[in-house]
Amino acid sequence: MSDLLVFSYAFPPMRVQMAPVVAKPMAGLARRGHRIDVVTAHAFGPHLGEDDSLSDYTAQHFHSIQRLSPDDRLLTRRWRYSPRWAATPDLMGLLHRQALEYLLSLDLRHYAAVITWSPFHSVNTVMARVKAQRPRVKWIAQFSDPWAGNPLEHSWVTRLWNTLRQPQTVRRADFIVHSSAYSRDLMFAGAGRNRGARSAVIPHAYDPSLYPSPPRQGNDRIVLRYVGVLFGRRSPEYLFQALRVLFCEHPLWRDRVRLEIVGTVPPEMLQTTAARALEPDVLVIRTSVSYLESLRLMRDADLLVLIEADTRLNLFVPSKLSDYIGARRPILGLAPPGGSYDLLSQVGAAIRAPTDVSGIAAALHEMLSAIAGGADLPENPAREDLSTEAVAMKFEAVLDEVAS
Repeated sequence: MSDLLVFSYAFPPMRVQMAPVVAKPMAGLARRGHRIDVVTAHAFGPHLGEDDSLSDYTAQHFHSIQRLSPDDRLLTRRWRYSPRWAATPDLMGLLHRQALEYLLSLDLRHYAAVITWSPFHSVNTVMARVKAQRPRVKWIAQFSDPWAGNPLEHSWVTRLWNTLRQPQTVRRADFIVHSSAYSRDLMFAGAGRNRGARSAVIPHAYDPSLYPSPPRQGNDRIVLRYVGVLFGRRSPEYLFQALRVLFCEHPLWRDRVRLEIVGTVPPEMLQTTAARALEPDVLVIRTSVSYLESLRLMRDADLLVLIEADTRLNLFVPSKLSDYIGARRPILGLAPPGGSYDLLSQVGAAIRAPTDVSGIAAALHEMLSAIAGGADLPENPAREDLSTEAVAMKFEAVLDEVAS
């Protein structure tokens, strides 16, 4: 087994979506005998919070964790507390010099590979410079979303920076890992002679050991849960409309169903006619919770709902979907064709287009009827392909290929 260096600005206890995404598969490698050191960032500044729920988990699995912070020069302090500059090109851009100096101070020959994780894409700029000075270091770059060409990126400054910087990663990395074939294809489209790395698609992982072991709690109603952040075209509006249709066509569900949204919801999404028509005991908004609490809420739900943006093609596979699958609850996915749709199909989830109100209502009636009748969730071997053990084995295959 080998020593590995994980270089990711997102890592527990930083409260960002990618923190547990990085920790879980790397913990899987640790369980398989690899010794893993981590270089990451402190949750500095007012834009980043902390979630300590995985502290014991990371202490158990990782050999050492080095956390970096920006220096305290006046200009840095000014940028750190400016919303405009904090996200250009991303929140971690201020760590470029410190991270580069720290990595170059290490004896990187000690590691079989350095594994970087985005979507704090500035991490790749640092590693590209390290690779230029230490060309024998093996670099595996993981991407969980598109970089240049991301259709959900609205800042022209960030889009330009991404377009200029991405070719360095494609050219210098030894191996590139994506969680979606669609985002990988976007990265390599037109790369031509700049494409130097081999690549693979490895899904996000769920860790069975992180879910609560006691039996699921009984709910006073059939509970539908969406866990995560809503924004822009990732909107619950059509789900709200579908519930109105469901209650009109099948009034018996009105007093038996509760929809809970756990996470941040823009206030305007709750002021629509469809949202205001749902009674307070039907639509419940819960504030964001810790990662482990989110897994408990997934496990205790009767039905989990995935809402994707209404786009022609979905390039993303959210890490939340793997956690949904690990919770072993029925899933209704509102997703266009693309990465999430394909994974939902593999595990036998119900899928409707995000704007198909009548189709969503019909699917809800069918699934609620099955739940009320005590139907068990069918076993599906595809679920096991996303466990930490299975995903760690996929990363081991990448390590073997990089070493050859």
